[in-house]
Amino acid sequence: MLNLRTISKCAVSPSKLDWNSLLKCCSPALLQVDAKRNYSHEIPEKLKDVPTAENPRFFDMVEYFFHRACQIAEDKLVEDMKGKLPLEEKRKKVKGILMGMQQCDHIIEIAFPVKRDSGEYEIITGYRAQHSTHRTPCKGGIRFSDE
Repeated sequence: MLNLRTISKCAVSPSKLDWNSLLKCCSPALLQVDAKRNYSHEIPEKLKDVPTAENPRFFDMVEYFFHRACQIAEDKLVEDMKGKLPLEEKRKKVKGILMGMQQCDHIIEIAFPVKRDSGEYEIITGYRAQHSTHRTPCKGGIRFSDE
């Protein structure tokens, strides 16, 4: 798991940290696929170079970490599944659930102008994505407050 303790161990200060450095600071369990382990979930070919890429796109990093999490968790999810389904049916069900979670149901993009204290105007673009709306209500966005 990536946390502040991990970032503080980096050679680069957190304020100057870029995404590539952040990926290098992550736990090796997140970045390296264990060659001895035969994962049933495959990371797409286009994402396999994300951990070593010089400047990966943010969206590619998100996709990579989703697929890596699927690799790590899939066997445990199958093992913990209740019911009298055969093992192969449990695997198919877990794979179907993970595929359903991957797809984004709704994306909204909004852009609005903000006047800075210096008098300059800047356009701020915000995004919101909803995944897995089969489990409603969906959590709202993160809200910031001065309080």
